[in-house]
Amino acid sequence: MTSPTLICKNCSAPLTGKFCQECGQKADTHKITLSHLFHEFFHALTHTDKGILLLVKEMILRPGFVAKEYIDGKRKKYFNPFSFLVIASAIYALVVMKSGYFEAMGGGGNGVRSFGRMPEQFAMYMRESMEIFIHHGKIISLVLVVPLMTFLSWIFFKKPRYNFAENLVLQSLMMGQINLFMVIIFIPLYLIFGHARLNNNIFQITFLVYMIVAFKQFFDNNIFIIIIKTIIIHVMFILLYWSLLIGFVFVRHLF
Repeated sequence: MTSPTLICKNCSAPLTGKFCQECGQKADTHKITLSHLFHEFFHALTHTDKGILLLVKEMILRPGFVAKEYIDGKRKKYFNPFSFLVIASAIYALVVMKSGYFEAMGGGGNGVRSFGRMPEQFAMYMRESMEIFIHHGKIISLVLVVPLMTFLSWIFFKKPRYNFAENLVLQSLMMGQINLFMVIIFIPLYLIFGHARLNNNIFQITFLVYMIVAFKQFFDNNIFIIIIKTIIIHVMFILLYWSLLIGFVFVRHLF
């Protein structure tokens, strides 16, 4: 009497080993319990061959190399870049909200910086843009910053010619790590010493240096070309970011 053929519970393909040859799922799928879920959660975070902690550690000094390895096919080694970005952005949004960092960046008091020396109409647009930044900056950072940075790196670095999606991998990893830098280093420094704007200026310099390192590793261009292009990208990003916010406010006043 022949034993019944085992079937993969995920894709219904016949099983011949410990893993399905069609979809890769484990043949042994035991009953889900709370202990199983907690085990899977901590395994995903701390697994030495793939977990998010490995990615965070590698991204400190090797951001460009990590992105290159992922693009070149080492997908199993690293945590998914887009999942990493979402998780890091969620942690960042929560910490920023609790710390009042954006409100302090806006100038304290009522949270909105004064633009009294500007023409009245433009000053109004700037104040409303700052209010949007303070109250919705966490969401904007997730949906606007990464696409903008991706577009700029895709435009400015043509050799080697990585496509837009491959640039998106690099920027997702970079921005996820930058968000964690904010959570682990810069927001605690603000909470201890205050001076949100000075803190932000130091962060911007750190961000610029980190971008230079990542772009050098990823694109492997001449270091002086990398530095010049990175500075241009950084300045253009700031201009585009605020132009889009002010443009949104302008359009909103038309209707």
